[in-house]
Amino acid sequence: MTIKRRLIAALFLALLVTGSLLTSPANGAGGSNYAHSDGNARFLHHIHLYDAADQRIDPESTTPYSSVKTCGRCHDYNAISHGWHFNAFMQEAGKKSSTGREGEPWIWTDPRTGTQLPLSYRGGKQTFDPGDLGIDNWAMTKQFGGRLPGGPMGMAPEATEEESAEDSNEGEADAEAKGEEKTSRWPLTGSLEIDCMACHGVASSYDFNLRREHIAKENFAWAATAALHIGEVDGDVSRLKDGSDPTDEAIQKKMPKVTYDGRKFAADGTVFMDLVRAPDNNSCYQCHSQRTLDSHGIESRWTHDQDVHLRAGMKCVDCHRNGLDHHTVRGFAGEVHPSGQSMTSLSCAGCHLGTEFANHYGPAQTETDAEEGHSHSNSGEFASLDQLPGRLGSPMPGHAGLPALHFEKLSCTACHAGPIPRDEALGMMTSLAHSLGEKAHRSGAELPRIQGPVFSKGHDGKVYPHRVVWPAYWATVVDDKLQPLAPEQVYDITRRSLRVRNDFIEEILEPKLKSSDLKELLGEDRYKTDPEEYTDEEAAKVNEAVQKAGKAEFDEKVYAALKAIEKETGAGQAVYVSAGFVYAAGDEEDTVKTIEVKDTEAIDMVQWPIAHNVRPAGWALGANGCVECHQDNGKLFASTVTPTGPGPDDGEAVTMASLQGIDADQRLTWNQLFQNRASFKYVIGGSIVLLVIAIVLALGILLGRIGLKTSAPTS
Repeated sequence: MTIKRRLIAALFLALLVTGSLLTSPANGAGGSNYAHSDGNARFLHHIHLYDAADQRIDPESTTPYSSVKTCGRCHDYNAISHGWHFNAFMQEAGKKSSTGREGEPWIWTDPRTGTQLPLSYRGGKQTFDPGDLGIDNWAMTKQFGGRLPGGPMGMAPEATEEESAEDSNEGEADAEAKGEEKTSRWPLTGSLEIDCMACHGVASSYDFNLRREHIAKENFAWAATAALHIGEVDGDVSRLKDGSDPTDEAIQKKMPKVTYDGRKFAADGTVFMDLVRAPDNNSCYQCHSQRTLDSHGIESRWTHDQDVHLRAGMKCVDCHRNGLDHHTVRGFAGEVHPSGQSMTSLSCAGCHLGTEFANHYGPAQTETDAEEGHSHSNSGEFASLDQLPGRLGSPMPGHAGLPALHFEKLSCTACHAGPIPRDEALGMMTSLAHSLGEKAHRSGAELPRIQGPVFSKGHDGKVYPHRVVWPAYWATVVDDKLQPLAPEQVYDITRRSLRVRNDFIEEILEPKLKSSDLKELLGEDRYKTDPEEYTDEEAAKVNEAVQKAGKAEFDEKVYAALKAIEKETGAGQAVYVSAGFVYAAGDEEDTVKTIEVKDTEAIDMVQWPIAHNVRPAGWALGANGCVECHQDNGKLFASTVTPTGPGPDDGEAVTMASLQGIDADQRLTWNQLFQNRASFKYVIGGSIVLLVIAIVLALGILLGRIGLKTSAPTS
């Protein structure tokens, strides 16, 4: 009887499971046709792997696994691929979607040509669209793929739908339109698909540096497999010539091959993918780290504190959340999220003070609010719980005595985020621009030359702390407009004239003096002395000689390079841009001159806001009183930033006040009022006391006269 009951129960359970499997696609969360667990516990992934041809992978396979064919079996790859991290190169998607304020541009850096060129598909100010420069998606993927999780920008055109292929191959189409022959390397490299494990793999299971190494080798399709260490990848696509046919047997022998680790496969052929639903901070740090520089180079990491939120135990994804569409919340005031949901409560003010306050002192939250002018600031009640302050246990800031004007003029981050400002903006390094996280011997002098914090107005007119960079690039002048040249094109044209092997600055602007020159400068006894042992006078002599030699070398080589560009491109004039200066060939041979251009936007400072690290309240600007900012040397207004770049000249230092459009005389008057505030209190207090005494005396005299009149005898 017991056995029969067990059989019946097992049959009933099987029917239930079968029924749930049949109905789950139609009834899944959000109507999705993909699998769901819908629980808070992470799902255990023992799964079969598939390659790009949709063939199941076993220990004897030699092809890399494909996330499209593997992860895409259960997850909506197409929906995921439109998130912020994946649409960075999607020209149409980037321009049509509301990206909000500017983010860090892709800065194409080439130390051989002194280039730091800010690029963006999203139309940021003073940035350039790669497509306009003839830079296609393959080149962008090769240059920046190590800092990309993959996706549409890294997909070979033949691997995408017709419309996506049209977008992703725009650069190649532009090249063809200009009559240039361009051989695609996509058939060799394969696609750099969305690498789900780059974010969702546990910190100890994924090798980011190995992934970057294979992308540098142009092994796009193999990078994810190598990073997971489920197999060893042998081969280097970058060594194959353009136009090589991957179907040719001789080429196939040279293509990368995977040797899978049989120990990673279970008896049923599945592989354990150790992943988490919410990415670890370590994954975020791969692309979102920063270091500060001072006059001595890279500042020691141990001297700096963590972001106050991370120190409290929070994770990046606690604030920077996303749904299935992977449109990660950026958290700035007035963010319009593609989902249509209000994101105000995940901004600084919304989280700490509530959305009523945030909407009152910030931009309207949604497109509908913006059109209708809606605001909850005077509603008297909360429309929903997510409008309450104190989200995630955040404390309510006091801001005692702080006039409301500050919330209208300053962002939260102006006082609370980024490095503590000093007399001059610091040098800064970022993961995206300087490949932080990769093993290297950095000095801090590497391009691009980024600085911060720079307190200037942001997208909403408020003052934010920013990182800034002045572009440096080679260009032609067409109809008074600067048309930058693609960095690889510049190198091909100028390598014989510049004759730079590794570093434009070291080899041209800072040439090593010959022994004969040093002997003439320092004398027979001192010319072999180690530079660290130079006296101040000797160091000054050597530096002056180096600058003089560097200027002559710059004039000679840059003149030749500009002439080579003019000859190759047929342009009437070629120029080199750095730190706001525009250099053109001089009237005499081997000379260079600076010229004025009407296209000032093309040479101006590029900025993007700093959001982290957030400092504790005691370290916020203004924590020591009003005069911390409202004095002649208050860092928020008086600190300076100097235009700098790889060229020979730096611009004039500018104050934060001038960047904010504040009149110097008005600021001086305002500061004097604050600096004498204590004295004014005593003066006003004393005046009030004297006034009260005067009033009392006057009243006494008046009452005395009235008393005399009433007591006087009548005749």
